Amino acid sequence: MRILSFIILLSFSLITRSQNNLRLYSASGEVFIAYMNGAALNEKPEANISISDITKDTVNIKVEFNTGGSAEGVLYLLEKGKQVKNREFNYLLTKKDKKTIFAFTGTHSIIRLPEPLIPLKPVVDTSYKLRDNVLGHYCELKASRPSYFNNIPDNNECTAPMPEIYMNYVNLLLSRAQNDYDKYLVAQNTCQNNCVSVSQLNKILLHIPYEIEKLKLIKTVYFHIADRSAAKNLDSTMKLESSKKELGEFLKAAESGKVKTGANCLVASGEIEINSICNSLSVFSNDTERFEYLKKIYSTKCYSIVQVKLVLSQFIHDREKLDAAKMLYFYCTEKNNFTTIDNLFSYNSSIADLQDFVNKQTKK
Repeated sequence: MRILSFIILLSFSLITRSQNNLRLYSASGEVFIAYMNGAALNEKPEANISISDITKDTVNIKVEFNTGGSAEGVLYLLEKGKQVKNREFNYLLTKKDKKTIFAFTGTHSIIRLPEPLIPLKPVVDTSYKLRDNVLGHYCELKASRPSYFNNIPDNNECTAPMPEIYMNYVNLLLSRAQNDYDKYLVAQNTCQNNCVSVSQLNKILLHIPYEIEKLKLIKTVYFHIADRSAAKNLDSTMKLESSKKELGEFLKAAESGKVKTGANCLVASGEIEINSICNSLSVFSNDTERFEYLKKIYSTKCYSIVQVKLVLSQFIHDREKLDAAKMLYFYCTEKNNFTTIDNLFSYNSSIADLQDFVNKQTKK
């Protein structure tokens, strides 16, 4: 009887032990194979992986990059030295003094899927209003997919933020987003197509869990902030001192005119730089991996129409090619000729989608 009781207690303790997730992602977008306690965690090289249901609070991690080189370290799944449960810990693989290190970037609660997965249909079905509708001059919903209007002044000078009602639309789209990347797309498209105040941007940043993504968004849309004199307050949603320091350094450089964003892409990047991107894209085995890589690095360059076509030609399928085209538009130096890339697409529906997107960017 004592043995049976011991087995029951042991089983219960194992079930109730803290279970956490660990996410590893590469700052450069370089793909890798990760090993935990000697066992491989991913079958093929990836730039971003998540390990679920880890019961230990200390793990030995080793990564081997696809291009050569490796890194190894002990990672702690603790908060202020204490065990926690249902948390995801994020570590960034980054270079420091020519050595790859694991940099802790934050932690957040694991969101479990709701039960039941499919909610009951409402008595009065109003879902069509959310699938197909025009939300002011903020965006148009077509089959639940938003297509955003460009509300940036012709002179690219933001002196007043977008109407507050647009924030209601933002919250609507964010509440329907299925994952963190979808939320980031809502935030990015909102700020790329509208002038925002520091207060509005801070509210949007609250929906982005990773500080590296928050910094990326701020850098991308900085010149669309109407009250840039208050930009130092953008660190209010950040917890890491390293993130606050990087933001401060960026703000100093931005005001001195040393920062290049999509708003001031007037001269295309060099041929060698764009060829390097294309060569990196060609290494991946499918369009999903290519798109994941491109979205990490595309905003560091400016592109001519020829260079846009060169990058898009690395993609096979229209879906990822179209999403990539919409990203590159904001960094293209020849926006007036952007629809000339339509011969890269296989389907008329993709061409129509591209035309609709460009129209919303150019018509006020």
